Amino acid sequence: MDKRHLNARNGLAAVAVAGALVTLSVGGAATASGADAGAAASPATITMKFEKGKFSFKGAKTVRRGAKLRIRNDTNPRSGGPHTFSLVRKRLLPGTPKEQKQCFAGNICLKLAMAHEFDEETGKVGKSLVRVGKRGWDRQFTASRRGDTWYSETDGETFSQKVSAKPGTSLSYLCAIHPEMQGTIKVIAGR
Repeated sequence: MDKRHLNARNGLAAVAVAGALVTLSVGGAATASGADAGAAASPATITMKFEKGKFSFKGAKTVRRGAKLRIRNDTNPRSGGPHTFSLVRKRLLPGTPKEQKQCFAGNICLKLAMAHEFDEETGKVGKSLVRVGKRGWDRQFTASRRGDTWYSETDGETFSQKVSAKPGTSLSYLCAIHPEMQGTIKVIAGR
């Protein structure tokens, strides 16, 4: 593991346990872009990428309720560390670079780290998957409650589950380790 991977992982673990301020500096704004504006095929896929020196989510903009949503990690952990795909209320997404760097200072990234049960001593994740609410992708983290989140540190790793959120819901998401990685997927009526 290279220094950036260890720093990202150990910083997240320390924050989760000790509540310390962590400043991450993987530059650039990341966006979710990708597939067509219409209905995404089943399963819809969102991929974690590292392109042109920036981390981002790429993929589907819509998913049918009841269809599978697949998350794929296409990044080398030696190039920046692990990632999370975490459903978060849009108003809690850190918007500015300053907010992104301070995401662990008692903000949503700290809450995500705690939900994944990062261990400061071992640097390991206690829970790679946190499910709350109905079975499937449906619950977003808020200031007062947990939501659905998945942790990955392996290039090529995927995780799929059905979307159980109601049609019309916009699910915002981010990576707790690289909070500039953000996106939104709209849930549409199933067939």
